Amino acid sequence: MRPHRHVIAGGLALFVASVAIQGQGTSWHPPNEAGQEQTPIMPVHQEPHHRQVFQSGSMRIIDLQIPPGDTSWFHTHEWPVFYLTVGDSQTRTQILGEEWGAGRGRGGAGRAGAPAGATPPPAAAPPSTGAPARFRPRLMSDVSYAERPVTHRIQNVGTGLYRAMGVINETKGGDETEQAAGFASKPESSNRWFRVYRVALGPGEKTAMHEHTAPVVILQDTAGKALASGGMRFEFNEPGQWGFYDAGSRHEISNAGDARVELIEVEVRRK
Repeated sequence: MRPHRHVIAGGLALFVASVAIQGQGTSWHPPNEAGQEQTPIMPVHQEPHHRQVFQSGSMRIIDLQIPPGDTSWFHTHEWPVFYLTVGDSQTRTQILGEEWGAGRGRGGAGRAGAPAGATPPPAAAPPSTGAPARFRPRLMSDVSYAERPVTHRIQNVGTGLYRAMGVINETKGGDETEQAAGFASKPESSNRWFRVYRVALGPGEKTAMHEHTAPVVILQDTAGKALASGGMRFEFNEPGQWGFYDAGSRHEISNAGDARVELIEVEVRRK
């Protein structure tokens, strides 16, 4: 009778764990035929390596960090995402149900250095070919997830920390004819979901006071010190730090240090 009670208790614990996982927006898979336990599958912003640091409505900011030798859990991308690579390392990707290195082509996302639609190629979402990715651009968008959601996991096969700041746009995007930002700079890249401006400031320089017709995320790209001020103040002291202003919030960015600094303003476009 005692072994029988253990079986019941074990089954009950497994059931409770499954319900708890599913209640958090994940799906759980039982052991496969080889007896290997499958990891939970979850939205990208719930995956532990893709830490969500801020959310405003349909916009999320995530901080992706994968140490050397580590592997993320399987997670699903359903919405366009913009990435700024902060710390690069060799990575590879495994699409759910496929072997490492047997990924289906996803246009630009399937080849390191290839364009993804009308935007620079995605870097922080490693190539779905599974091959280690090397010379990826620091700025990139992957808008293909809007049409072809993907579930995959990422492995850092390099020697350094892989880190990228991500901005997720959970809408159908905006109108290409909508008014641009209220300063002279031209967008570095633009698509239906994101319009990206680079702000480069020397010591003592600052942008004009301006506003955006869409919410805007500010990301620090280089070393240096800067200050974004307006309705809220954000201090920038190292790459990867972020700030946020809602649509119509006037603000300016100034260099607060003694060296050149570069930041990225990412408009999160929506109708």
